[in-house]
Amino acid sequence: MSTMCRLCRKSCETLSHITWHCRVARRIWAWVDGIFKLDPNEDLVDSYKAAKGQSRMIKNLWLVANLAIVTELWKLRNKSYFDNMVVQWLGFKGRVYQVIRDNSITMKGHMHNTLEELRILNYFKVQHRSCKTSTPIEISWTPPNQDEIMICCDGASVGNPSQAGSGVVFRDASSEVLGVLCVGLGWQTNFYAEVCAIIYGEIMAKR
Repeated sequence: MSTMCRLCRKSCETLSHITWHCRVARRIWAWVDGIFKLDPNEDLVDSYKAAKGQSRMIKNLWLVANLAIVTELWKLRNKSYFDNMVVQWLGFKGRVYQVIRDNSITMKGHMHNTLEELRILNYFKVQHRSCKTSTPIEISWTPPNQDEIMICCDGASVGNPSQAGSGVVFRDASSEVLGVLCVGLGWQTNFYAEVCAIIYGEIMAKR
């Protein structure tokens, strides 16, 4: 017979129910969602992808938060089942908070210098990390000689390999655009796409 969940006493106990659908689980996920402003997912990979665009520091904290919650929920289930321990929300949230904070000590990722990230780090009392800085590099662009055509070309693929394509722009000595070329290459690598961009560009320039 199915065992009744010892945390909510309302549904049959499964791993998915304990870690995601139980009222205690929903409450702790809502808590961490409110801190990070990210949508957790039952699939850990998809949940980690929710942090796309965030700094490495926040991504690491988010991953640890997901793992800590699942682990602590299972520990809480065992204590409720074997020791008849009553669920105490503040104590449980404090344990999750402490796991996240303890693991943050070993993290070495950089952070973005934004108010939102500073708020998250301050909430968990995590030491601020240095930000990646970029140094501007001066570049120049020179048009080709009178008897030359400049080929600006590139190739790319969605994956490697995946659907790929190449593109070329042709310019004369006055920097005027003489024409453009775009080619779909089907399922290829990004290296193949870049080489094709050069080859097609030279063929068209000769013509």
